[in-house]
Amino acid sequence: MNKRLFTDENVAPTEALLRKQLGQGMDYYMSILSKSSEYRKQWNFSRGNGWILKVADVLKALYYMIPMEDGIEISLTIRDVEREEFLKNVKFGKLCPQLESAKKYSEGYALRFGIGTSPDCKSAAKFLAELMTMRAA
Repeated sequence: MNKRLFTDENVAPTEALLRKQLGQGMDYYMSILSKSSEYRKQWNFSRGNGWILKVADVLKALYYMIPMEDGIEISLTIRDVEREEFLKNVKFGKLCPQLESAKKYSEGYALRFGIGTSPDCKSAAKFLAELMTMRAA
């Protein structure tokens, strides 16, 4: 992924600005958001990272979405048990290297997905759908 968009604290992302800046990436943005329609969404500004969309339930963030020059990036953490379930699930075999090498923090294992193509978007959407299912159980 290239550089982050919306790094000016005084220019918060709006749908019009997102459409203009993301171009084709807006399709990926809308697709991922539609999968998590039941979750709260809130734009937050961070001096080091710019504007980031937090998608969360009442207790915990599901993921953070970052508008990028050539698409979007999803950043999230998964819990130990979730990581183990993903590693056992053959549908997510391509992700095994990233899951195995993910750095562990107190919140869980940190993962990042760059989404700049339709296959990237489908893969991330499938991962997020599975994660939401796990957390709903």
